[in-house]
Amino acid sequence: MSNRERRLRTVDLARAVGLSTQQVRNYEDAGVLPPAGRTDAGYRVFDERHRDALLTYRALRPGYGAVTATRVMRAVHTG
Repeated sequence: MSNRERRLRTVDLARAVGLSTQQVRNYEDAGVLPPAGRTDAGYRVFDERHRDALLTYRALRPGYGAVTATRVMRAVHTG
């Protein structure tokens, strides 16, 4: 299994980027993250592209502001 295929729980992703689990969920809801997969039980499942998206957003935010950074990330995820 490659790193891109590694499945991350919400808590794993939150720890990897230094956020709370609620912030991760909020960023997904806001479109900063691509939609997460779901387990049969309904739990979110993330991978390395979600981690990369959060790190990219955090790099964009200081220079462009939260609103513009969010718009950029939404555009990336919707094509």
